[in-house]
Amino acid sequence: MKRSILLIVMFCSHFLFGQTKEFILVDDTTNEPIDLVQISYPALEIGSISNADGRIRIPLKEQNILVSHINYIEKTFAYNVFKKKDTLFLTPKTNQLDEIIVYNIDLKAKITNILKNTYLNQYSTEKSINKSTYNETFRVNDSLVRFFQVQLDWWSKEALFKGNKPIEDQNKIVLETVDYSKLKKIDSEFVNGASVGNKDFFKFLHLNFLLSIFKELATDIEIKSVEKDEKSINIHFDATLIQNGEKMYDFKNSLMVFDVDYKSINYLKLNMIYDSGLIDDVSKKSKIPYQRKTTKNTIELSFKKSKNNKLSLNYFIFEIEGIIKNKGFTNTVSSKQSLFILEHKIGEKIKKSNIDFEEPFYKNLPSNLKVSDVKILLTNEEKEFLQKNY
Repeated sequence: MKRSILLIVMFCSHFLFGQTKEFILVDDTTNEPIDLVQISYPALEIGSISNADGRIRIPLKEQNILVSHINYIEKTFAYNVFKKKDTLFLTPKTNQLDEIIVYNIDLKAKITNILKNTYLNQYSTEKSINKSTYNETFRVNDSLVRFFQVQLDWWSKEALFKGNKPIEDQNKIVLETVDYSKLKKIDSEFVNGASVGNKDFFKFLHLNFLLSIFKELATDIEIKSVEKDEKSINIHFDATLIQNGEKMYDFKNSLMVFDVDYKSINYLKLNMIYDSGLIDDVSKKSKIPYQRKTTKNTIELSFKKSKNNKLSLNYFIFEIEGIIKNKGFTNTVSSKQSLFILEHKIGEKIKKSNIDFEEPFYKNLPSNLKVSDVKILLTNEEKEFLQKNY
């Protein structure tokens, strides 16, 4: 009898531990779903992020949750409240921000001061393992042709990137499981092989690398607006990046969100617009000549406070658009890669990666796909793509 009772208790404990909650995040003025809302249990350093349909899944823990987004007022919900809800409403920050007219703000000087004086104090540079979801979509002429989502462990010294060390020595990736994976075959080797390499992807998620590029190469900086609330200062700007005397791209409608003392950047979105001409190239497999160009590249980083009271990466999105042209076709292509940090473990290290940094992510997927407990929910578009027969 005692054994039966023990088994029942153990079963119930396991069931409760594995419980999760799904709900939708909605704008309380427009009733539209909100993408990239971060929900977390601050004391546990675990959480999740809403998808493009505003849907999210988190494990149920008997603690309050913190709900935050760059454009919405931060809220805390008690466990007994949010566990009963299917929808959480957020209020835009619009009415909380005061626009400041500033004509002589020196954005480079603010960035230089962070890199030189406050970076190591504000950002977590301790070794840590970040349990993460990686999501990648690839489109041709606005149609989804490649999609996969995986669970991985990413080890790094967080925001600190050293240019004199190989990227694979500063970042270790262990691919744990594959949630979904599908590739629509297209009769074009130019398109099927198009991808962004891991070395570029993992280099650009280090904030000091991005800020150093901006400090050294950005020119013609124009401050479009400055908005301030009790926690942050939002600086919207345009600029041009010049390297070796040549224009590389323009920053358009870009944003840096500083803390009120300009000691750190809590959020960054860089929109890079290219206006260069087509570049001649030859396909690797068939040696067929073609032309290509990049038209736009967007980089987005979001940070949150860790247990050590320093900022650590919350999510990173790298999106690139371009044109591939041949005598027989002209295609627009776009790739979007997203890394969402779901759990942060300070002081732990991965000794060896199981992915090849020389290859793009989709070529690192194992042949025997192992499905996991999905942390980031599918969007409706992704569901439809997986269900179609190609």
